[in-house]
Amino acid sequence: EAAPDQNEEVCCGHEQTMYHVLARLPAIHTFSFLAFFLYFGHVWLLMQRPDIAVWVIGTFIVYGVVRFYAMWFGAWNCLFLLRKNDTREPDHWQKQARPLGSMAFDSVWHAIIIPNYKEPIDKLRQTLDTIAAQSIASRIVVCMGMEARDPNATAVGRLGGYCYSLHPVTDGETPGKSSNENWAARCVSHYMVERLRIPLDCITITTCDADTFFHPNHFSYLTHEFISDGEERYHKFYLAVTNFLPNVNQVPAVCATRYTVLSVGRMAEMGNPLLSPFPLAIYSLSLRLAKKAAFWDPTVIPEDWHMYFRCMYADEGKVSASKLMITVGTEAVEGKDYLDTVKETYDQSVRWQWGAIDVGYLLVQTFARWDTPILKRIQMLYAAYDHHLLAVVIAVVLVTAPFLYGKIPIIVNLNIWTGAEMLLPLKTIMILVWAFHFALHFLSLCYMDHTLRNDLLKNRLHFETSKETNNGPMKWISLLLFPIADIFLFIIPTMHAHAKMFVSSNFNYVPSAKMGARCPNPCGGEDLGNDKDDRKV
Repeated sequence: EAAPDQNEEVCCGHEQTMYHVLARLPAIHTFSFLAFFLYFGHVWLLMQRPDIAVWVIGTFIVYGVVRFYAMWFGAWNCLFLLRKNDTREPDHWQKQARPLGSMAFDSVWHAIIIPNYKEPIDKLRQTLDTIAAQSIASRIVVCMGMEARDPNATAVGRLGGYCYSLHPVTDGETPGKSSNENWAARCVSHYMVERLRIPLDCITITTCDADTFFHPNHFSYLTHEFISDGEERYHKFYLAVTNFLPNVNQVPAVCATRYTVLSVGRMAEMGNPLLSPFPLAIYSLSLRLAKKAAFWDPTVIPEDWHMYFRCMYADEGKVSASKLMITVGTEAVEGKDYLDTVKETYDQSVRWQWGAIDVGYLLVQTFARWDTPILKRIQMLYAAYDHHLLAVVIAVVLVTAPFLYGKIPIIVNLNIWTGAEMLLPLKTIMILVWAFHFALHFLSLCYMDHTLRNDLLKNRLHFETSKETNNGPMKWISLLLFPIADIFLFIIPTMHAHAKMFVSSNFNYVPSAKMGARCPNPCGGEDLGNDKDDRKV
């Protein structure tokens, strides 16, 4: 049902022109920077000021090394915390002490929105299986977020057994997850608060993908943290540790390696005590906060970070992230065959890098929203810049610098006591640094991958991670592909996305292939939405 305020204005229409103009900024930044470094810097700096070239490259090397060690410190710390929480008893979080005067544990309700468009019905069933297996499943309301333009929407929507919403795409909206969530969240709010009379302050709202597999204690852990945070709960996003490993053994090695690196990278963000990570695909917040932000923005493609920014500005900078040290899985893209899977993974990466469009949004809000603390505005802008713009140029610089600037001689102090020195080319120094960190990264990645698949995720519902044929030397050899995976499934898709944004800020959203239910209808149901050729929005 549509809420009475369903059609209220929810986006800054007068700012859309500025957002479209600033959508060209990522391409201008990326290609200008690379053009200077790869050509003009190589020609001018190398000939005229090699000393400046050494300082520039040295800065990039130091920055990359610091990020490397910060990443692995966070990943190891996260692994330690995940192990502590993974084997908790079903009633563990109910028994934990909470501040005096806290609301009762069973007074909290959880609304889960599963936005989908022509997804395989068997895959949706698997997601619902993991929700039904929750230790507090009786306190959960599932809303299947359907698209009205899907001819099978009503039949699939009833799969959840409780409620579903039908989102009609209207003028000015961008078809995709964000606009679907915006409609579904309003319907959920109207249904639970107005009809069921559940207090607004007692409801959390969780959004996930159609192929999300929750830990059995996910929502009891969320309930505990929500209650324990007191009034701060209404200014919090709750984030579990997302991984892409449920079907990682079923995809090509180069794709599996990329998804493994992404999973470890998310662990690094969540395990670093100095970082406050942004949401990634699956997250929760109070219904009060979502309503304060006028729910999700129906005009954008990147919804997770954008919703966080939207709430931050609506709440005048009070929003922060609370880390739930428990795993939640979402599947790697899986196409019809080897090449189709690689192509789908590439397309998904392009879509993810479309999040760079938020840099323009943040620039506008940084200068327009003086009710939000300046440090918060700068922090969000820098985080988006670092993730979407700086990371790709750093990667290209570190890969190409030895070949473009490698002939520059560097004086190396071999002994601080005797003062002995040696003249080495920059290329030799960089290759030695590369070789050491390559080996360290590879060994750590092998251990982390093995531990995740064979320990933490071994017996999880719908995870296929610990087959004997996917362990040992062959798996380790496949992980050596991580430089190739980074180049072809991160660097090139990022530049592709930036180039597309420069041409047009409109995005033709195509959901990723979900072929995880490999056996024909293993759940016994009719596949109502597995026609990849008919998924184009």
